[in-house]
Amino acid sequence: MATTAVGASATTYTNVPLGANTGLPFAYFGNAANPSGDSPKVGQVFSLASDAILSSFSFYALGNTTASFQLNVAKWNPDTNAQNQAVNTVGDNLLSTVFTAVDTFNSAGNYTAIAFDNLGLSLNADTKYIAYLTSIDPTLTHLQLSRTQTAQDASGFGIGHAYFSTIPGQDWQFPFNGNGFLSLQYTAVTAPVPEPETYAMLLAGLGLMGFMARHRKQAS
Repeated sequence: MATTAVGASATTYTNVPLGANTGLPFAYFGNAANPSGDSPKVGQVFSLASDAILSSFSFYALGNTTASFQLNVAKWNPDTNAQNQAVNTVGDNLLSTVFTAVDTFNSAGNYTAIAFDNLGLSLNADTKYIAYLTSIDPTLTHLQLSRTQTAQDASGFGIGHAYFSTIPGQDWQFPFNGNGFLSLQYTAVTAPVPEPETYAMLLAGLGLMGFMARHRKQAS
């Protein structure tokens, strides 16, 4: 996982700092009826070391695809916030607006960047969340997302991924295949939460602008 400061106000987190690749596909995501093997929801579990505002989030799919992807962000195991349980659950979607992806195909790498921007979602430190995809496209079947593999379940942003099982009663599963934890390839950008003095300066500036506008009106 790479962390990069963007300017003075934003930070980029990604586990593909050299660009997405398609060497380790994750199968399958889609809306096909069981027993197709499709998972109708799939996403990345993550945590932040400090309060922040999630600005954007991107996943990567193999090939050239457009499937009306939508982003959801929810708390992971909201009752316990545990990393992995026998039965894992997610909370309600924290995004009040429906965000639809901007899909960009990279012909050289043969993958599609599934990007969601302008999220503006406030997140708390040391809380586990999951950013997951859904699609309203009923014809979507067997889409493969790009993934990476880590030697251990590291803390910090990108602590593994989960997928919604199509087996009744299994709920969200956290895969471990014997060689390490599997993680979807992702890129996320966060911004710091504005300090209280920032709000005070903004209000003072607005007050000054209002005073000047009234003064000009009276003068005229």
